[in-house]
This record gives sequence, C-alpha cells and structure tokens, in this order.
Amino acid sequence: MFLDERSAHLLRLLQHSPISKMKELEAQTGLTRRQIQYALTKANDWLQFQGYEPIQFSRETGYSFSGTIKDEELNVKLTKRNYIFSEMDRERVFYLLILLSEEELSVYHFQSLTGISRNTVLKDLKRLKEIHRDKALKIQYSKQEGYVVKGESRVKRYVIEHLVHDVLNSPNREPIMECIWGRYESRIIAIRSQLEKIERELGITFTDERLHELTYLFLCTDQLIGKGEALLADPSWEPFVTTDEYKMVEEMTKTDAFQSAWSETENLYATLHLLSMNRTKDISPLKDDEIIQQLLEEIVEEFERLAFVHLKDKEQLCQQLYVHFKPAYHRLRYGLPQMNPMTGRVQKVYPELHHLTKKSMWVLEKELDCPVSEEEVAYFTIYFGGWLRRQGTTLDDRKRAIVVCPNGIGISNILIYTLRELFPDILFLDVLSVRAAADYTLSYDLVFSTVHMRTNATLFVVPPILEMQDKHTLRQQVMQQLYGYTAESVDVAALLKLISKYATIHEQDQLEKALQSKMYDRTPKITQFSLKEAEKPVLEELLNMQTIQLQPHVSDWKEGIQVAAKPLVDLGTVEDRYVDAMIEAIETNGPYVVITPGVAIPHARPEQGVRSLSMSLLKLDEAVDFAPDKPVRLIIILAAVDNDSHLRALIQLTQLLNEPANIEEILRTSDKEILMEYVHKYSKEEAE
Repeated sequence: MFLDERSAHLLRLLQHSPISKMKELEAQTGLTRRQIQYALTKANDWLQFQGYEPIQFSRETGYSFSGTIKDEELNVKLTKRNYIFSEMDRERVFYLLILLSEEELSVYHFQSLTGISRNTVLKDLKRLKEIHRDKALKIQYSKQEGYVVKGESRVKRYVIEHLVHDVLNSPNREPIMECIWGRYESRIIAIRSQLEKIERELGITFTDERLHELTYLFLCTDQLIGKGEALLADPSWEPFVTTDEYKMVEEMTKTDAFQSAWSETENLYATLHLLSMNRTKDISPLKDDEIIQQLLEEIVEEFERLAFVHLKDKEQLCQQLYVHFKPAYHRLRYGLPQMNPMTGRVQKVYPELHHLTKKSMWVLEKELDCPVSEEEVAYFTIYFGGWLRRQGTTLDDRKRAIVVCPNGIGISNILIYTLRELFPDILFLDVLSVRAAADYTLSYDLVFSTVHMRTNATLFVVPPILEMQDKHTLRQQVMQQLYGYTAESVDVAALLKLISKYATIHEQDQLEKALQSKMYDRTPKITQFSLKEAEKPVLEELLNMQTIQLQPHVSDWKEGIQVAAKPLVDLGTVEDRYVDAMIEAIETNGPYVVITPGVAIPHARPEQGVRSLSMSLLKLDEAVDFAPDKPVRLIIILAAVDNDSHLRALIQLTQLLNEPANIEEILRTSDKEILMEYVHKYSKEEAE
C-alpha cells in the first residue's frame, strides 16, 4: 500500500512531537483542518495495513503516535514538488534564496518552488521584512535586481549561519534543502570529502551535526563569493595564517569542490569556523596550549569551590573538557554563534548545576572580556554533571540555600565563604541583597540572612561576621532541628583531668584553648536542617546612620511617610506598595499611628510589601499634621516580617520614647550622632 506525501509528513511530525493539537498541526503544515483530518485517516489506513498501532486522539492531549517507523518504510520521498511548506519553512527558503541566489528573483520564482499563490508569497515576503527589520539587513525589490538583501556582508554571514543550523536541524529539512541546494549535490559530497580529509590530517573528529553544518556553511560562503559579497578583513584573524588549519583550508578551497576564488580573508573566515566547530575527538595534547590549560584548571577549581565538591581525576577531566573548550574558546573570542538545542532542557532539568557552572565561567569572561552565552554554559554543565555522576556525587540530594546580606560585597563574600566551610553539604547558590532575593528565580530551601526577612523557606538569621561561639551555636541549632537532639557539650576541664592521669601536660592553658577551639571548629556533615526562631535584633541593628534622616519640613503627612520610608525602599527591605499600604491604613482608620505627642509610627501588614525586618526615622524641624490636633515631628517607619521578631527593638524604642526629656533632646538636635547615642543607649537595655 502506498502512502502519499501529505500523510507521511504528518506521521513524521507526530513521531518527532508525540502529542500535537490540531492548531499546532495546522501551523506546522499550512494545511486546513479538513486536509489534516483526511490525511490522518489515510495514514491510519496505512498503519493498519503495515501492522502498526493507529494514531490516537483525545480532547485533552490531541493527536499522538507511540510507534517508531523507519524513514525507508514510509515509501515516499519528500521533494519540493509535492511537499506542503509551512509558514516557517517558507520563511527559511525565501530568506536563504534571497541571500544566496546569483539570479534575479521574482515572485514567480517563489511560487514555482513552493506551489503557493502569488498573494501568499507577497504576504510571506512582507512578514519576512518585518521580522528581520531590526537585524541591520533590509530586503528590497527592484525590477533590475529582483529581491535582494542589503546590509553588511559580516551580518549576512551571521544570519546565514543561523539559518543553516535551523534548516539542518528541522524535521522537514529534505524538501527545504532540495529547494535551496538541490542542484549542488556533487559539490556537497566533494566539500564533505575535503573536510573529512582535514579531520584525518588534524587528528580530530567533528560531531556529525557540525560536520554537516560546516559542509553547507562553506558551500554558502562559496555562493556569496560568487555573488561578489566580499568579506572585510579582520586584523584579529591574521595570526591564524600560520596555522595548519589555514594551510589545509587554503588547499581545500582551490579544489574543484569550490567554484569561486577565495581571498585570504575568506580562507581565514573558514579557518576560524573550522577551529570553532564542536568535535568528539582531538588528539592534540592539552599541555601544548598553555592559555587554555590554565583557564580550564581555573574554571574547574572555581566550580569545585562554588559547589563545594571535590572532582576526582581532574587532569583527565580537563583533557575531556579540552575537546569542547578549544572550539568554544575560539567561538567566544571571535563572536561566532553557537546553537545548542539542549540548552533549555539542561536549564530545566539541572537548574542549580547550570547556575553554578555559569558562575564559574567568570574566569573565562574576565579573560575574553565578553559574556559566556547560555548555550556554551549548557555544554559545560553537561560535562560537569556527567563527571559528578561518574564519581557518584550528586547535587540533587543537598539542601539549596541563598545568603542574604545587605552589608556590601566584602562582608557578603566573607559570610558565604564561612557558611560553605561550616556546612559543606549545603548547596549555596548565591549571596544576594534583600531586593535581589525578592526577585530570585531559582528554588531554594534555606535562607541565611543578616536581617529578619519574609520568606517561605527556612530562615537563619546570622551575624555578618561569625565568631567561634556563633558557629558553635548555629551548629547546635542545626543538630537540634535536623536530628532532634544536640551534640553534648564537651567538659574540657574534665577531659584535661583525665588526660593528666596518664600523661604529663606541660602547657595546660594552651592545651585547654586548643581543645576548646577544636570542639567549636568540628563540622558535622549536614544534609538538611531548619530553624524556627532566631535571636531578635536590638534597636541599633535597625536604626542606624543609613536609615535616619533629618529634614526641615514636608508638605503633608503623606509626603512625610514617603520621605521617612525612602531609605527602606532604597535598601530594598520594603516595596513601594508598603508605603502605599501605610498611607491607605491611616486614610481608612485615622491617625492611630501617633502614639505620643509629636511621634508617629506608621506601619502596615507584612504581606503588604515587607521583604525584611527594618526601621527608619525621619526628624522634621517643622511639624506636619497627621490630624488637626496631631502635629508630628518624629516619623518612625516600622516594617515587621512576623508577629514577634521586631518586639525587642520595639520595646527598646518605646522605653526611649517614654521619657519626654529624650524626645525634647532629639527634636532639638541637628546632629545624627547625638540621636544615635540615644539609640545605642537603649539598645543595651534588656527587654522585660
């Protein structure tokens, strides 16, 4: 039984995309609903005749086909004469033809190739112009030249590289390739043969996809040279003239496989692409390339540091990475595109591993002074992930943590380094500001923060600098929450007494200090933990020189709240909507926030925009009325994250404000330092 082309094409689509809705099939094929239903009926007849399970349909999932059919079994050759081109197919065909063709192209040419109407061709060309308007290339038409692409030759090469990749990786590549390169079959075979010869001479093996890509890319280059599309010289390419790759390319482009006369610049362009294509084998030793060797070693060390893992057999790992890294280095250095179809999947399946790999790439970014693309990072992620699995190490079973510290990059780096040392089995993803933490996209289980903050994850509030006793206390809390008990404290004095029975102790004080330090510094292996409470901060931890303002006046109480809250908005501890919520609360409930004559403490609910526990203070020279009988000169913003973490500081603030003499002195002063002396004094008062 013979299967027609349309039905065969639908079967191909369903094999590549197991579940498809009718709208998806219409978009991919350019067929109507009736045509698709008719073709699917014929396909099912053929499947039944061949002994396969039929195409299934359900309202929820659409059409699906679970079988696997070899291409040769379909008994149909997809050609440009009977293939139904989709909108995307036509876009690629039209654009490549306009870029590469030496003859004048008219609407008739596109009609004859694709079998569609004149109006459809004109609509496609109009859409193509719009889509690529921002790429520094313009599609133009004139009776003398037909359809042409105007713009820099280097940009055209870049666009062609992407189009070639897309076409060669399309499930519908055969009819598209026949449209564009159908008459060049013998040249394609000859160019591929030349490239395979270069592989043998260099001792390398390109991946199948990249060898295919390189073949068509060099054919396209030959076509462009034939059109007179000269490539401008790039001085940065000149050192490649002395390489073996250049000499081989120069010999290759003089063979009968190529019809145009290649300049030195064109040969250098080809050499660069030869060097930058991914490969599965490269026998050149890593040690012969000192720059790449050093970069690889630094990247691996940085990954180990960030992931807190030890990679075994690093020399062998670097040698394997070298096979990929050598072409990647040239791609990045010379701005060549890299398409990686696995990028999205790697980011989705291994988000933390991909993230840490990306962070370790700063070594390469610094060397090349350019960002490393997500596509390149994804390749490194695959290598690191494979090596970790090989040695039986995974990141999946480790708790993921972020560190939140608004104290600046220096202290932040010290803190995350200390925490990584303290908890090696926790995967620390990033150190962030409060604002950045609110917008963080990766998932995490734990937050180590120097400020109280709102989070659904387990929160640890820690000092910016962890002293020995802080580390010990934190470990004790971890043990309690993780295992339900704490490690018993060691009685060092009793231990010394026991040792003295069987040994002579020459410097007892020094030994006692060393033992005590060792007890505190002992790091248990921890894979998960939580902490329900943390020590409540004192007043001076919230009110400081950065969050205190002295102003002459404001126009009204609303502006007073906005000005008073500005330091917190700038720090990122509250969102703008929290300011609006405080104003709305007063408009609704009246000036209840005026707690004592001259003093107001505006606040709203935590869920209305509080990111972390914070306070700010605004002192005015001229009072502002919160109501006709309620003038205020001190506006203290309170942003609480829960019901109790702010209570200690609030009680201390209340004690300060309960003394009328304190308020009078604060209102008289124009010096922040004097105000801070009061804050410091009452921060030392223990709350009842």
